[in-house]
Amino acid sequence: MRWIGLAGALALATAAQAQVPAAPADPIGGVFARFKADDPGCAVGVEQKGQAPVYRGFGSADLEHGVPITPDTIFEAGSVSKQFTAAAILLLAADGKLALSDDIRKYLPEMPDYGRPITIDMLLSHTSGLRDWGEVAALAGWPRTSRIYTPQEVLLIAVRQKGLNYTPGEAYSYTNTGYNLAGLIVQRVSGRTLADFTKERLFQPLGMTHTSWRDDFRRVVQGRAIAYEPGQNGSWLQEMPFENTYGHGALLTTVGDLLIWNRALSEGRLGAGIAEKMAERATLTGGRRITYARGLMVLSWSGREEVSHSGATAAYRAWLARVPSTGLSVALLCNRADVNPVQVGHRVVDAVAPPPAAPTAARLASEPDLARIPGAYVDERTGNVLRVVADKGELRVRGGGAFQPQAEAGRYTGGGMDFTFAGDTVKRVDPAGETVTFARKAEWKPEEADLLPLAGAYSSPEAGGVLVVSVKGGVAVIAPADRPSAPYVIQPLYRDAFQGDGNLIRIVRDAKGKVTALRFTNSRVYALDFRRVDAR
Repeated sequence: MRWIGLAGALALATAAQAQVPAAPADPIGGVFARFKADDPGCAVGVEQKGQAPVYRGFGSADLEHGVPITPDTIFEAGSVSKQFTAAAILLLAADGKLALSDDIRKYLPEMPDYGRPITIDMLLSHTSGLRDWGEVAALAGWPRTSRIYTPQEVLLIAVRQKGLNYTPGEAYSYTNTGYNLAGLIVQRVSGRTLADFTKERLFQPLGMTHTSWRDDFRRVVQGRAIAYEPGQNGSWLQEMPFENTYGHGALLTTVGDLLIWNRALSEGRLGAGIAEKMAERATLTGGRRITYARGLMVLSWSGREEVSHSGATAAYRAWLARVPSTGLSVALLCNRADVNPVQVGHRVVDAVAPPPAAPTAARLASEPDLARIPGAYVDERTGNVLRVVADKGELRVRGGGAFQPQAEAGRYTGGGMDFTFAGDTVKRVDPAGETVTFARKAEWKPEEADLLPLAGAYSSPEAGGVLVVSVKGGVAVIAPADRPSAPYVIQPLYRDAFQGDGNLIRIVRDAKGKVTALRFTNSRVYALDFRRVDAR
């Protein structure tokens, strides 16, 4: 799955600044009022302590056959699925079959030795440093949904990686690879596939009768919603996860079954201490605790602790959350790609359990800040780019939400994070205390002569692909050698650096200034090089 980006997070913060309106007669229905009966939509389940669950369906599960969404409609839950893989690992640990501190090479000897062990627990908390296999495949030109991937192919991609994003345990980067490997460990330790193990140990005992894994995308699943992305002129296009990988995602389920699961976690029905371990936030080697636990995130919304996870696979969207202080549980499953599940889920939470206090009104930025702060800032470690613009007295992320000024000069908040602008740097601090520094970069406007040395072929054994760069009309274009139908333009960002297809792409030169490689970086893959090769 892909996480909601910074612009999306700031959009949530901006929405939260508005005054809370009077509660409608149908608070849940009001959240989904924009979903038409003949468009894709969502199912939602809400349970409050001491009250009967409420289930609703909005929109169409199958546009071709006019099938409406009901509470029993089956959706794919994206990365909400990860908590079930984590639970399977914890059950095996409770059985004495493995230890969370075990080196993964004990069970996966194919994996490279990176000089420091990667533990099973690091897989569950995204602190392993492993590159995300889907992003690696995308760099080679074949992103997920473009071809069928299997668990064996995911393992091969992982085995090919000679480098990590960082030393295991020292940082956090979201990676589906960890959960795919965890699923394989469940199989090798238990002798049963993850699908069979979780069916016997989780789904059947809990009564989750509508839940299974999409371990074969061709399998017929009665009552499953088709997933759609927006097309042109109000049309819809199918966008389904035609792949057989699972453990990182691919749980087929209903909102009712997800509420059963949340209830089991709240009541400790999985076994002694397992629910508590799932919600135990990870600690990095430097001592800092992060918001990610084991298949769950421990966050705050409207001043209350929230245990949740979102999901997105192909055009499916999902969100599952518990608010322990109020006994509230919300399950959201959607079959349309234009839904922000975290945003919609939070609207449901606030509609049925209004926050204790109304948010404050937005403030405007100071005139000096409006003049000095706008520009492009880059974190070269993760490839994140922060573009700040001034708009009607506010500082905003380009295409996203507004920053909210604080009392200290140059300090702003947005998306639950603190931003301090000082000179040509921005320090961003997230709720878990992680600090990321962005540096201002001067805009680069290369001439065609500056781009022509880039033309050629570049290969990466780790990605398993060859990319071809062509230059024409002052524009540089990258296309996979074995998929010329999927080219993309790379836009100059700062000297010797571009943005393209969600990546920061930097030129690597030798001592004489000759281009020798292109270095790709994004939030899930740090510094993967494609080396120049003979074009033949």
